[in-house]
Amino acid sequence: MAALPKRWAWTFLKEGIKFRAGRLYETFWNSQSNVKYTVVFLYPGALFWVRWRAETQYKYNVFIADKQVEPDPSGSMFSSYEKTKSLVSWKNGSVFYFPAMATVQDLKQSVYGDASKVPSGVRAGCHGRMMEDTDNLALAVRTFCKRDPKIVLWEEETEKVA
Repeated sequence: MAALPKRWAWTFLKEGIKFRAGRLYETFWNSQSNVKYTVVFLYPGALFWVRWRAETQYKYNVFIADKQVEPDPSGSMFSSYEKTKSLVSWKNGSVFYFPAMATVQDLKQSVYGDASKVPSGVRAGCHGRMMEDTDNLALAVRTFCKRDPKIVLWEEETEKVA
């Protein structure tokens, strides 16, 4: 009876994989530390954070139509860096992220910094439709804005009855 062969027809695949895995390990182990930590921690961390934010929050672009209802630059919406610049003002198209259960009132509070700073006549809407403060923001954008998350804030003119 003949002895069993030491190498089989597909042994080269297993040996090739072991060789490449060993080379990859040695290359990583002997590489510079900044490369190691970038590859192992920073890059996967950045990918995880972007993916997590995309899966847990919705992005909305906010535009303000009327100059008189723009938020005060001293409000909490502006970062400390923007507060230190000489020209601080509202930038149309600013991005806000909200969870799925946020309301239109939450959007207004976020834009103006506090519930007490929201002007009483400010309305939100898109494509000619107005949203109520109690509406769910995600559902209102899906229904009224045709999934286009560009929200416009304006001041509603109220008629004074004499």
